[in-house]
Amino acid sequence: NPTDVAVAPNGDIYIVDGYGSQLVHRFTNDFKLIKTIGGRGKENGKFNTCHGVWINTLKRQPEVYIADRHNDRVEVYSLELEYKRTLSGMVRNPCCFYQHKDHLFIPDLASRVTVLDRDDREAAQLGDGRGNKEASKTPSLFAAPHALALDSKGDLYVVEWVDFGRVRKFRHTPQA
Repeated sequence: NPTDVAVAPNGDIYIVDGYGSQLVHRFTNDFKLIKTIGGRGKENGKFNTCHGVWINTLKRQPEVYIADRHNDRVEVYSLELEYKRTLSGMVRNPCCFYQHKDHLFIPDLASRVTVLDRDDREAAQLGDGRGNKEASKTPSLFAAPHALALDSKGDLYVVEWVDFGRVRKFRHTPQA
């Protein structure tokens, strides 16, 4: 039950099985299995819904970011799937990742979108309808951001996992 896929600059393919075995697989660009890590758990290298995977190219060396949704964290690995660090406390139920310019955007089912800078520092938190039973009906609140994308102008499109599948656009307004 794979939930996401990412491709490294060298063509290697990373697949997370977030609705199944909680495994992360690395394949060559011709689909030969190189390595598998994971399994269900809370310790580093184990997951509880490894829902998203992304190759972060904001740093000198690309890194693999894994959204570990129900452990409320992001785990960071080398391209060889060697554990590097855990980002916790800034996400609650991360879904996936989207990189735009110098930032990494993380939609979070727990009512917000987190934006990280190239050094994994929180640059912004967008929304927080957490605990608001009317969040899905209130345009000013996020209920459950599940995915997002950014266009070439930096406009943000957020898809929420609500019964009517809300899609919202936020126009980028650069500071003068």
